[in-house]
Amino acid sequence: MPDRDIHGVAYTFVTITAAKFFGYDSLAVDAHQVNVASVEKTLVDCADHPEYCGGIGELARGLAAADLESASITEYLLRLGNGAAIKRIVYLADLLEIDLGQRDELIDAFTSGYSKLDPTRGDEGRHVSEYRLLVNVPEDEITTVVGGRS
Repeated sequence: MPDRDIHGVAYTFVTITAAKFFGYDSLAVDAHQVNVASVEKTLVDCADHPEYCGGIGELARGLAAADLESASITEYLLRLGNGAAIKRIVYLADLLEIDLGQRDELIDAFTSGYSKLDPTRGDEGRHVSEYRLLVNVPEDEITTVVGGRS
């Protein structure tokens, strides 16, 4: 479907592979059944494609605000299989002092190359070997977005 504005809100429609369609519950809305992603799956999707959620700052805000089920976010990240998404979530969780529970299991799934923290931004920043990330967003920008939590 083409992008469109609905009541002043811009919508971009994306197609996902069947392998990425998990972590949803069926919900009745009037006479229709609709699939709604869990909070954890929504955050994993945002880490997979930050460009569709408003950027890394919005992902950080969501992580900070969520009451996470750490086993679910770990399961979903590993099932998704996107090393960059895993690195982004672990980095942000550490920065915001959020306990992921199975952090070591996620670190073991890091891919060898460096990924951008925010793929919508340029290559300026610092390479952080602990996360294998090019951190191209200042830490204070992230903590400011989430209300100074850190």
